[in-house]
Amino acid sequence: MTLPPDKPDTASPSTGPLPSMAANRFARVWAIGLAVLILVTLPIWIPPWGRDPGFPPVPWIAMPGAEWLAGAVETVALAVLLIGLAAAVYRGADRWCWWSVAAALAVLIVLDQHRLQPWAYQSLLYAVLFAGMSWREGRRWVIAIAISIYFYSASGKFDYQFVHTVGHQMVQTLASPIGGVGDATATRLAFALPTGELVIAMALAFPRTRRIGGVCAIAMHVTLIGLLGPWSLSHSLGVLAWNGLLAIQAALLFVVSPRPMERPDQQVPLPTRHLLRWPIRLAVVAALLLPLTERSGYWDHWTSWALYSPHNSRVEIQIHQSAIDRMPSDVAAFLDDPDGDRWSDLDIGQWSLERRWVPVYPQARYQLELAVQLAERHDLDQAIRGKLKRASDRWTGERQETFLIGAAELKREAERYWLGAVSR
Repeated sequence: MTLPPDKPDTASPSTGPLPSMAANRFARVWAIGLAVLILVTLPIWIPPWGRDPGFPPVPWIAMPGAEWLAGAVETVALAVLLIGLAAAVYRGADRWCWWSVAAALAVLIVLDQHRLQPWAYQSLLYAVLFAGMSWREGRRWVIAIAISIYFYSASGKFDYQFVHTVGHQMVQTLASPIGGVGDATATRLAFALPTGELVIAMALAFPRTRRIGGVCAIAMHVTLIGLLGPWSLSHSLGVLAWNGLLAIQAALLFVVSPRPMERPDQQVPLPTRHLLRWPIRLAVVAALLLPLTERSGYWDHWTSWALYSPHNSRVEIQIHQSAIDRMPSDVAAFLDDPDGDRWSDLDIGQWSLERRWVPVYPQARYQLELAVQLAERHDLDQAIRGKLKRASDRWTGERQETFLIGAAELKREAERYWLGAVSR
């Protein structure tokens, strides 16, 4: 693909100053990256258009009896999103392109919580910054968000569950060329993974070490692609594509031009952007600080950048043998009764990966609402139950567990949350 040349940074009385070359370059790269991410996770974005979606959407706002309206809105929003991204590839940091992307992405996420993948959330924040701020200020916020991802991701991995499960597995995979290491050694070495990520975040926070931190971040993402690819741990394409995009981001923000110099005429925001700067600043500050409440349950795990960290809250869904014949084959394929107690476990993680091409949203609230959706769609009543597991203790890995029997108890528990369709 050949991109059009950047327009000169000149101002006109009617439009104000144009975006800088650096702004256009970064915006175009992000537009291409987001388009690729949508392509490799396409099933999660395609509206059902009147058919059974298989894996049911779980909206933030309930629209009883208006599935056709939700489908129509999703279709329009997806079209706007794709057109906006195509226009952004051509026009760079054009604010109207990115307002379209931000609005469409927000609508699609509202209609299905599952779409709030970490990269979709990051892209929504960036789209608002591209649209509502000059690149001089917007770039500082983009850098702050990028650093926060590494910082919170590292913080979430200093955790009993990580070092004994995912971290342990990563270390053993990395050590496989030398025959692996002992379990106790792998657990101790697992602490090196978040330590390295935290060092990267600290290096990126200071201008003098920013280029070194950027190089280390690129090396980390390349290593993760090698570790998580189909030739190794076989994670989803969305995970691999996001790591690739983050590596490119690190190169553009921290390695190629860690301290860009721009002329004064490039530093003045457009008049409409000036009016929106404070609301946007407050929204981004909230995105930077609210992850501190993740362990308390006030902010979601993925919007807190708890990545590859299995301490998240969750719900284990089981369906009784008497109702198996009511389940469509798309669901029945992921049911298993390993202990023969006539209650089959539903593997929602594998179901999500195979049918929607993305990891399941790692939040008890979402998974409770998913269970309620299944109960209502297939009239399960007492033939469904769930084990609600709170976020695990950082030091011991222990969890508070609650057994919920029947659709009514599942719905009652879901209604305790502030957000979500069932909570309304």
